[in-house]
Parts: sequence; structure tokens; C-alpha cells
Amino acid sequence: MILILYVLLMGAAAARADIGSARTALFEGNPAEAIRLATAGDLAAKLALGEAYLTRDPARAATWMRKAAVAVSLSAQIMLSQLYDGGTGVTQDPAESTRWLEAAAKQGDADSQLSLGARYLQGQGVKADSGAALMWIEKAARQGGPDAQMQYGAALANGIDGSPRPEEGLKWIVRAADQGYVEAMMTLGTVTIQGNFGEPDPVLAYKWFRLAADLGDDRAMGIVPRLAAQMTPEQIAGARKLVREWTPK
Repeated sequence: MILILYVLLMGAAAARADIGSARTALFEGNPAEAIRLATAGDLAAKLALGEAYLTRDPARAATWMRKAAVAVSLSAQIMLSQLYDGGTGVTQDPAESTRWLEAAAKQGDADSQLSLGARYLQGQGVKADSGAALMWIEKAARQGGPDAQMQYGAALANGIDGSPRPEEGLKWIVRAADQGYVEAMMTLGTVTIQGNFGEPDPVLAYKWFRLAADLGDDRAMGIVPRLAAQMTPEQIAGARKLVREWTPK
């Protein structure tokens, strides 16, 4: 058993060496070894060929990228979607672009899920479907990315599927802000001072704007002193305490 395992590991190491050599040969202008491996079914070689030809021969790059995408390479599916979106090496085709983006999203890629949600919302390359849009944005948000959490929160609050859920949406925006995502902090500061979820709360608004300012946001830097000028000393002290106690999660 140990001997078999050793042989398998040695075989894997040899395959890695082969594709490493193939990549080197590709960038030296000698694609023969990579083509040999790709023709024999090596997925990494197909992807390497697609990447190598991208700037020199986009049409050939798209051909190899498609072969890798069909073989379920996530990177190739994402790249092929981009090629069809921009018409690079292929005829521009929003529907085909979205088809490959969805293939990548189904493999669990959060960025693809978020982009796919936007396409379903806008009807880009696919029939507009707000329910599908919300589903894909949620999938991306549940993977923990603050951008996706922010967008999911906004989608829930605005009710893109026809059912506004502002309180639930607010929780997702807070999750994004608690990761240090400035856009979420700015959103929370704005809705809090405007009283979109109850009475205006300058103390909580100051917290979020101050945190965004501390992270370098120019908009927040301009808002904080104007907001402070309208607050009592007690409110400012309370707000600064909230800022000191905040830690990213």
C-alpha cells in the first residue's frame, strides 16, 4: 500500500513538473509540449494554453479556454465568460457569457455568484428575474464577503423581489461594516442620521462616519465635523466611546 502511494505521488510530481515545463516552453514561444499534454487531456495544460495565447492570439486562446471550461475548470469558465462579454477572440455574446458565468457560480465562486445576481437583476444575457437575482446574491453573501453582504442587505431592504425586508437587510449591512467595509459604514451612517429605521440617532451615525473617516474615506472626513457641530458634548463623548470599542469582526 505504501509503495503504491509512493508511486502515485511520484506520478503526480512528474505531472506537475511536466506542466511546469510546458508553461515555461509556452512563454518561450514553444507550445509543442503544452499542446501534447492538452491534447492528451491535461486540464492544466489547456488552461495554460488559453492564458498564454490571450494577448497574442485571442481566438486560439478562446478555443483552449473553452476546452478547459468544458472540463470544468473554474478559472477557464470565468475567463471564457469575460471573453464572450467583451467579444475578445469570440463574437460578443451576452447570453453565452452569462451561461459560463453561471457555470462558475454553480461551482461556488462568490464573485461569479454576485455578478450573476446583478445580471439576473438587469436582464443582461438572461431574462430578468429578481427572485433568481436575490438567490445568487444571497449565496455570495453567505460566503462572507463584505461587498456581497452589503449588496444583499441593500437588495433585501429595497425589496428587489417585491418584498422589502429593511430590518433583515440592515443586519447584513452591519455585517459588512463590521468587517471594515467603508461603503457599508457610510450607508449605516446615512440611514441612521436620516432615521430610516426609527428616530435619527446622531451618536450611532457619528460612530459609523468616524470609522469610515479613520479608514481614509474623504466623504466621511467632511461629514464628521459638520455632524459633531450639531451634537451635544455628551453625545460626542458617547459616540467616541462607541468608536473606541469597535473592533472588526
